[in-house]
Amino acid sequence: MFYLVKVLIGRAVRTLDRPFDYYTFDDSIHQGMRVLVSFGHSSKTVGFVLEEPLPIEEDLEAYGQREGRKLSPILEKVDARPLLSPALLTLAKRMARFYSTDLIRVLDAFLPPSLKPKDSALKKGTFDRFVEYVRPTGKKGEERLGRNEEKLLRELSLLPEGRKKGSITAKKALEKLVEKGYAEIVPVPVSRIPELVASGLQSFDLTKDQQACCESILSSPKAITLLQGVTGSGKTEIYMTLAKKYLEEGKGVLILIPEIALTDQTASRFYAFFQDTIAILNSSLSDGRRYEEYRRIASGECKIVLGTRSAIFAPVQDLGLIIIDEEHSSSYKQDKAPYYHAIDVAKMRIEIEQARLLLGSATPRIVDKARAERGVYHSALLQRRYSLHQERELQLIDMNESGILDPERSALVSRPLFESIDETLSRKEQVMILINRRGYAPLYVCRSCHQTALCPNCGIPLNYHKRTNELRCHHCGYRLLAPSFSCSCGGRDFLSLGYGTERIYEDLLALYPQARILRLDSDISGNDRRHQILESFSQGEADILIGTQVIAKGHDFPNVTLAAMLDADASLRLPSYLASEECFDLICQFVGRAGRGQKKGKVLIQTYCPGNEVIQWASRQDYESFYRQEMEVRRQSQYPPYAFLTLLSVKGMDEEETVAAAERLKNLLLEEVQHRRINIYGPTAPYIPCINGRYYRNILLKYKSQDESIDLLSCLRTFRLANKEVEVLVDVDPGTEGI
Repeated sequence: MFYLVKVLIGRAVRTLDRPFDYYTFDDSIHQGMRVLVSFGHSSKTVGFVLEEPLPIEEDLEAYGQREGRKLSPILEKVDARPLLSPALLTLAKRMARFYSTDLIRVLDAFLPPSLKPKDSALKKGTFDRFVEYVRPTGKKGEERLGRNEEKLLRELSLLPEGRKKGSITAKKALEKLVEKGYAEIVPVPVSRIPELVASGLQSFDLTKDQQACCESILSSPKAITLLQGVTGSGKTEIYMTLAKKYLEEGKGVLILIPEIALTDQTASRFYAFFQDTIAILNSSLSDGRRYEEYRRIASGECKIVLGTRSAIFAPVQDLGLIIIDEEHSSSYKQDKAPYYHAIDVAKMRIEIEQARLLLGSATPRIVDKARAERGVYHSALLQRRYSLHQERELQLIDMNESGILDPERSALVSRPLFESIDETLSRKEQVMILINRRGYAPLYVCRSCHQTALCPNCGIPLNYHKRTNELRCHHCGYRLLAPSFSCSCGGRDFLSLGYGTERIYEDLLALYPQARILRLDSDISGNDRRHQILESFSQGEADILIGTQVIAKGHDFPNVTLAAMLDADASLRLPSYLASEECFDLICQFVGRAGRGQKKGKVLIQTYCPGNEVIQWASRQDYESFYRQEMEVRRQSQYPPYAFLTLLSVKGMDEEETVAAAERLKNLLLEEVQHRRINIYGPTAPYIPCINGRYYRNILLKYKSQDESIDLLSCLRTFRLANKEVEVLVDVDPGTEGI
């Protein structure tokens, strides 16, 4: 007897996206484990066991003769126990089919670096850390001990949990005690999990509206609920109440938030309520800490998991509830293969594990609001602010007006904003300023010939970053020192045009030398540094915080009474059907940052399109009017929720071959579409046709049935194998940058 094992080879190669058969006599190998196998020219490579091994009641040699093939053995078992539960493995397979991507890519997204199904993961080790402790054994005897030995033993007897070996200076006495059996050296695992500091309310009473919401969510027969609550209405208290209830029932809870910068603040609030049963997962954690958090979750030690997008794959035991806060955020969409959306994955997961999903937002995604209206989701509303003191005055500033700027002070900050900053600082209150563009200037222009410095890989303008004196491409990551750059005309004198967070920071630093000013954007690397900036501002150690959209979401700073948004209509210029929605969401979220304490807040929105309906509705936080109008626009154009979208991007090193391959792909799709209700558009060049030396051509699919599209895309495997000079990327429900 032997076991037939289905193994997926741990390489993201299109020809290997299927299981291969191996044999073993080891009955301790199970699905969800990694194993070492020989494959091709490799004597040892990592594989992943996809199914429970099949027992074969037959001699291995006889089986091989009967089947006409020779099986290779599994060489070694990598894991002592499965890394993924059957439910998570089912989820991975469903995702691979839904997103038309290689299963190994999906599994790679599920697991922390040291547990990934790839050869390089084995070099990372398990990250287990131990410290040696010395403990008394409790031995009694007549044996005579030296004076130093007796002294050390007495000290150890007062510390039953032991003393660190490294702290003991009497090395000889220690050696003798261990030799005689009076003491033992024990390796104790050391946690990398930092101590969380509790902040916020440790206990609270729900308002009648909040209590009614909780009861409505729990009693609904629908598995998915959309909780629409105005900014400051107390959605977090509802999340905590529901999490507590599921925890008391022995169920696990998974809570997603959109930004890493929010993790520490939110974790502190949840820690105050749940203490040590909470685990944190986000991409900024070290490999060692991610491994340890993953292990704590998988073991059942932590029943509540808080994290960003990738935490949707956390191995929570007995999952009962998934909460996705700020569900409208584009951060929940993965921007590289596999292009999953955390909400779609959450819906698959609750179906597999018989759990519930709660989507929370003040400005829900249009598609989710529509599903709630049609009864696909249960709908819960919170229309009152948690604190009745939350008041704010809002002013739209028309940047087209003559004299609105003081050129001697700034080319972007208006006179009314300067006046408001002056007043706010004089009252010892805080200011938040948002400009959704990082760096110093988006354009670097030659003074001689007026050419703009372009990325050599992408052909788009390089952004100037003054702090590091670099030119950077925000798409491919190309960078070089500005002094080393010269124009094609030979010119070396350049003018930086436009504004980013760095330039606003520099302007205000010069104009308010006594003020304490901080900047927060994605150029600020390191979770610790981001946490330090937010903590300093929260504690009143800074007067002004300047940042990109990361400062607009979920932060609660009671002393902020002025919030200003610069170039508010910038996102309306994006060539995407989602542009209006993202502009509306960002403004609404940022409006909620001012006046959250006992003092009245003020919000200033600088815009070149003050009459635009989206700007008007967002400034009034009139979601319903925006929703009705946007639904009509999408109905006319047949965009979601009236149709589904999938973007196929053909990517290649040679532009002509990429264009030709895209045409071949379209022809193949037209042959396969047959009676399916699927429209095919393109191929077309995207907004940025070349990134990092790779050329792109896009084909857009619009359809009414997701099942029909999945069937259609099954032909991609054949196309990929026949067109190895290009890569086809499949983006289901593409985000702003996709269309």
